[in-house]
Amino acid sequence: MEKITDYETFKTPTSATDIDQKTSNRSKTKKPLWVTASIAEGLGREEFLAATLVEIIFHLISLFFLTIYIFSKTDSSEYYLTESFKKAFEVEEGLAEVVNVDKYWEYINGNVLTQIYGGHEAGGLTKEKSELASKAKIEESISSKDDCSCVATTCFRVVRKTERASDWGNPRRNNGKCAQMLCQSFHVSRWIFSDSSVTKSLGYRGTLTSYSGGGFYADFSPDLNTTMNILNTLRDNLWITRGTRAAFIDFSVYNANMNLYCICKLIFEFLPTGGVTPSYNFSTANLTPLSTTWQWTLRILFYAFCVYALFCSAEEIREIIYFKGRYFLRVWNYIDITVILLTCQIAVSTEYMRTVIVPDIKKTLNHPTHYGNLENAKVVNQVVKISEATLLFFVYLRTFKYLNFNRRMSQLNNTIRRCAKDILGFSVMFFVAYFAYAELGYLVFGNQVEDFRSFGRSMFTLLRTILGDFDYETIQKANSVVAPIYFLTYIMLVFFILINMFLAIINDTYADVKVDIAIASKEIEMTEYIADRYRSFLRKLGCKVRKEHEKQTIINTNIAQIRDALVKLDFDDREIEMYFTRYDINPLAVLKREDIERFFDKFAQEELDRKRVESHVVTWKDFQKQNDKLVELENTLLMVGQKVHELLRTIETMQDKAKLKAL
Repeated sequence: MEKITDYETFKTPTSATDIDQKTSNRSKTKKPLWVTASIAEGLGREEFLAATLVEIIFHLISLFFLTIYIFSKTDSSEYYLTESFKKAFEVEEGLAEVVNVDKYWEYINGNVLTQIYGGHEAGGLTKEKSELASKAKIEESISSKDDCSCVATTCFRVVRKTERASDWGNPRRNNGKCAQMLCQSFHVSRWIFSDSSVTKSLGYRGTLTSYSGGGFYADFSPDLNTTMNILNTLRDNLWITRGTRAAFIDFSVYNANMNLYCICKLIFEFLPTGGVTPSYNFSTANLTPLSTTWQWTLRILFYAFCVYALFCSAEEIREIIYFKGRYFLRVWNYIDITVILLTCQIAVSTEYMRTVIVPDIKKTLNHPTHYGNLENAKVVNQVVKISEATLLFFVYLRTFKYLNFNRRMSQLNNTIRRCAKDILGFSVMFFVAYFAYAELGYLVFGNQVEDFRSFGRSMFTLLRTILGDFDYETIQKANSVVAPIYFLTYIMLVFFILINMFLAIINDTYADVKVDIAIASKEIEMTEYIADRYRSFLRKLGCKVRKEHEKQTIINTNIAQIRDALVKLDFDDREIEMYFTRYDINPLAVLKREDIERFFDKFAQEELDRKRVESHVVTWKDFQKQNDKLVELENTLLMVGQKVHELLRTIETMQDKAKLKAL
């Protein structure tokens, strides 16, 4: 290895002349009239920082407005109102004990009527300072297409569905009487099927299956005794039959203290094998916001955000025109489009609630003796609430887009982008194993274990297993032979192997991104750009802001240039990293002349030490010479030994002769 003495090898290629030349070339380039951050990225560093700074300011302001608007619409009292209804209707105890038809009628005549009609003295809903918004309804659903389900609202209504789609205008025997006789004796809607246009009920997805809005229904009376007579008549005439599949009780409650509505639904699903599966749904909502100054302020903040979304849509159109097909290759553009579409959907839904839903609710409140269906208002409110939460999520997530101006801030984006293909390939292996275990668990344990009763539930259970939430004893009781094999192989394959492969992909990619950031050339940062703009602004105002002293001419050499020089000398990447570590080189530091000279001195001294060591190394010839000397020495010693041995024999012979003469 030759000693590196050419100092110019590391000289920065960027000089003042080069900078002037680049600046003049850039000024000759035609700049677009409307520049966004994505467009400015290809025009220059300063243009990119300027456009990004403007977009960051508008983004933070809009994020602040949207956060205030959405969080102000959410009231923590909604949770306590929902909990009060759960306790009132004993959903954990009384409702859970409804396991057959007799318990069903007992629960309705007992707990439900007590809460609806009991009042403060009897412990009803009014003790919580809540009032029924309208009359309640009970509705019944049957298994066929033309049968109905049971719904109840502020006014009770009872509905029944049977196994076959029968024309209830035809004679049908029911407890010894035909349907025509029953229609003459009782309200026709209780015994003749009505579709959803008559019942004013929406479809519902229960625990077992989905139910349409049609069915047999009965409205409850404002009077308790009349309502009890209606329920007794329905029970005595077998309103609930073997064909009944579900019964619903719908009612709505309004709490004036909190200005909140609670749309309540009690569901009773009758199993084909016998028995009842009860459930409930309590949804709280502020359906009629008060016209206060704060509400008008929130509305102004939201429409200010809508104006910002409109401006963003114009920017997206500008980028589509500029980038053409390349626009659709960026993931952040899809997030921008999602934000714009959600904003439009929320604006339309909000105006629909204000102009259509709110007047309907006020009409319902003016007629408390009639059944008032607030299901449509509940659905629209839930759609708006979910859309607002999703919009706020994406707007917060959109903040990462504006952090790309800094290399260290963009680590997440770069890591995800680089490992996307590896993760896609890994996902194929993972989901093949995941689906295989899901179907195995569903087919083996589905008939006995609740967590595996369906394929979708089985998939969710396996996902919880990865997080450590798994009930092994349940599947062991279901099948003691398959359960241990199933559990252990899943843990070994998915948890210990596949999950660790996923983490290794992320970790290796992140390490590569950090290395690239370390060796990247130094660029002007946002803080430096803002400070420079601020000093320029002060100078324009006439303030005497002293300019920074011109730095002495130094060698502005960075790690990338040193790396290039070492690569030319046939160093591999591992050796280069070892040299960086040995010489304590800061990857992001600007090296001065003394730093480079120190590096040269250490590098040259190491080269001299290596040559000095090489000069003292024993070669094969030296070893051969030494070996010859050892052989010669060994032969000499052997000859000396033979002579000594002969001398000793001669002495012994002389001694023997002397002894013989003496005798």
